Amino acid sequence: MLIVHLQPQTTSVFDYVSSIDGRNIARSGQSLAKDLPRLGGEVVAVVPWQVLAWHSVTLPPGVAGRLHTVLGSLLEDSCLQDLSELHWVLSPQATSQLRQGGTAVVAVCAKDWLRQAIAPLLAAGLRIQRLVPEVCPSLAPDEAQLYLLDDGARVQALLCRHDSVWRLPQASTALVAWEPIHHKTLWCEPTVADTAQRLSDVMVLLQTPQQRWLQAAGNGWNLAQGEWAQHSGLRGWRWVQSAWRNVRFDPAWQATRRGLAFLLLINLLGLNLWAWQVQVQISAQRDSVNALLISTFPQVKVVIDAPIQMRRELEALQKNSAQLQDADMDVMLQVLSTPWPAGAVPTQIDYRGGTLRLGGLKADALDALRQAHGQSSRYLFTVQGSQAVLQAKGAR
Repeated sequence: MLIVHLQPQTTSVFDYVSSIDGRNIARSGQSLAKDLPRLGGEVVAVVPWQVLAWHSVTLPPGVAGRLHTVLGSLLEDSCLQDLSELHWVLSPQATSQLRQGGTAVVAVCAKDWLRQAIAPLLAAGLRIQRLVPEVCPSLAPDEAQLYLLDDGARVQALLCRHDSVWRLPQASTALVAWEPIHHKTLWCEPTVADTAQRLSDVMVLLQTPQQRWLQAAGNGWNLAQGEWAQHSGLRGWRWVQSAWRNVRFDPAWQATRRGLAFLLLINLLGLNLWAWQVQVQISAQRDSVNALLISTFPQVKVVIDAPIQMRRELEALQKNSAQLQDADMDVMLQVLSTPWPAGAVPTQIDYRGGTLRLGGLKADALDALRQAHGQSSRYLFTVQGSQAVLQAKGAR
């Protein structure tokens, strides 16, 4: 995953964070758009808190089919710019409000700024799959997050409640508004940790800007809608990438990963054991055949291929004992002559290495020979043009 932080002001240099599991930083730095690392995974652009405005709206029931028109009318009074110049996105938690109605949060930013901010990335060939806000509202009414950021000359406080993200001018003011909340988290950049500890006795969680961008990549928001929406193929691929990252790295899947690894190990061991047993059986059969060859033909001292050597020794034994063999020419002529087609006279007889060829035969004679010898268990009979070919099956 590559996470690129967009700057509030147009710039050619981008801060970036790369992560393998979406939870830990593998690498971070600054780079020109063309020199950003190409990791092959998801590319997420983080929209800075300075350019986002947050609005709470009350949606009427059944607004799903006309959401754009209804949101435009609801935001018309609270936005100072022409709505056609603004890009707004409804909270991902507002699914039920689209049917039943209710309060929802809308993130708003300027379209021109967004076009200019991501233009260098697009020109460099990066395909941005998600746009996420740097900070976003909390999920529940009784939860809150307070971010104390080093904004140059002063400490900027961002209070994230369920209905908005509030920019408070002073950290002390933010802490006063933050104290009554039960479930709260105080995040601060390392450079302002002393200020946070002086202002509150709540445990302070240090968070660098890079860690905040990595956290933002998993906040559930996606501002890549409307003009910046991804087609279904990219959305499907993004879902596959996210699912694979969760299965591979999410602690909730740790037991499943261990179970799969154990199952694969057991299968691997089982396959190796089965292969070893098969190899032992083959080796035993080979030794048995070799022993049979040596015991039958003691003159054989070196065994290379027992079946071939045994056949050759048997052929030599048959020749030495003057016994007729299937591959002998006179035997093969006798086989073909019983029965022999009437009136058939071959014009050519050729015998080579257990193969007998009779040429110059007519079609009816060839058909008669094929019917008589085509199913022989000792010989292979074929017709090649005007030739009848008889081959002993044991001949090489």
